Amino acid sequence: MHRQIIAFSAFGAALVLPMLVGCSSSDGTGDSPGAGGNGTGTSGSGTGATTTTGGMVGAAGSGVVGPGGTASSGGAAGAGTSGTGTAGSFVGGGTGGGPMVMPLDCGKNGTALEQHGPPENRLNYVIVGDGYSEAELMPGGALDKHMEAMLNKRFSEIGQPYLRYRKFINICVLRIPSTPICGSSEFGCCGNDSSRLANCNTQAVNSAIDENIPETLEVDWRSVVLNGSSWWNSGGQLMMWSGGNKDAGGAATHEGGHGHNFISDEYGNCEQGRVSSQATYGVNVSLTDNSSKDKWDGWLDYDQSPGTGMQGFFACDGGQTWRPTDNSMMNSLFGDDPDTSYNAVSREKIVMDIWRVVMTPYDSVEPPAGPVTNPTALTVNVIDPEVINVDWSVDGNVVAMDGGPTYAIGAAKLAPGTHMVTARAYDNAGKDLVRQVPGTTFNRQYWGAGAMGHSDKTLTWTVTIQ
Repeated sequence: MHRQIIAFSAFGAALVLPMLVGCSSSDGTGDSPGAGGNGTGTSGSGTGATTTTGGMVGAAGSGVVGPGGTASSGGAAGAGTSGTGTAGSFVGGGTGGGPMVMPLDCGKNGTALEQHGPPENRLNYVIVGDGYSEAELMPGGALDKHMEAMLNKRFSEIGQPYLRYRKFINICVLRIPSTPICGSSEFGCCGNDSSRLANCNTQAVNSAIDENIPETLEVDWRSVVLNGSSWWNSGGQLMMWSGGNKDAGGAATHEGGHGHNFISDEYGNCEQGRVSSQATYGVNVSLTDNSSKDKWDGWLDYDQSPGTGMQGFFACDGGQTWRPTDNSMMNSLFGDDPDTSYNAVSREKIVMDIWRVVMTPYDSVEPPAGPVTNPTALTVNVIDPEVINVDWSVDGNVVAMDGGPTYAIGAAKLAPGTHMVTARAYDNAGKDLVRQVPGTTFNRQYWGAGAMGHSDKTLTWTVTIQ
């Protein structure tokens, strides 16, 4: 197992219309939207990277498998020409992030909604549909429309930082035919108009995931989408939302904040009881006014604009708990106003959670780090070159800050002999996204280059030039 397993209580959540959202336990157990996510099943396309002078061949583009579709063959590689770099100078090799993305295996009843790389170095999310007929599971059917609504919200500016880290996440959807919900549906899902909670047979859902998803794909997040329009939603280890509701996209994004990121509600008393009793839950709620106890002190007086505005202390009901902002995705989520985004504190927590499961900023290295003789190029196939910078050094001297994933070392004309070449690959997030680090709480230990850090890695080659 490549993930560190973290145990947590599976509290649920129900969203309250029209202004507030409410949370409680439901079961006691706790780019444009997804190329191919439109259900047409057509293959994706890619464009080869443009190379700089002296660059190597750009990496092929990649496509995403649509429900019932075929895998993309990737775009054509961009062509580079040999350069005339001066001795010891850095010659970049284009902006390609890596080789073609291989098709994601989601099992016999699964399709890839989002596929961005090898499961062992991605956050893997599995969604199970309940109450969908054979016809509704077909490309372009009800399930695809519900998935599109979810993707449109999650991978939007309001859903940040998920839009930024989209290529870090794979999503599989299990398409198992069923009778309608609130009857004898495959997973027994229904809901309650009074509590507004969704509920399903969690054992049946988890068994279906185990039976259908290949063992090689380690599931990090899981949820159920109900084929209904009622306002029934629940957080927890198995998150649930009603796919047909007009605010379904927001519901899925909010509930994911609970079940996947341990983020508290910011309405009512802001889950005072749970925040008081569970140290790893509710980075976005303080039990002390004007002191977050290391939760968000680094964000005080930061103006998230556009977004949730000034980060500070806003009293929750009862005067015993405080939230960072007046409104946010974890408060009143409805509509598309920027103040319904995740606030800065929650965004940072989501970044830490992604890096908990993504082990390195790159998927592969060519050639492998270590001794190498007369290489033409050194390449670090990063997850996303927009998110991951690579700094190159030769014999202890930095030759390129953010030089791109490829060092065309053959064109750089290093002097004959042995040289130590290093590539530091790291998340380039700025102070508008990550501040409250370092630390060992709320998964902050996975940020940076520390002993447990995943987001900042250095590779070393001993290069012999003959």
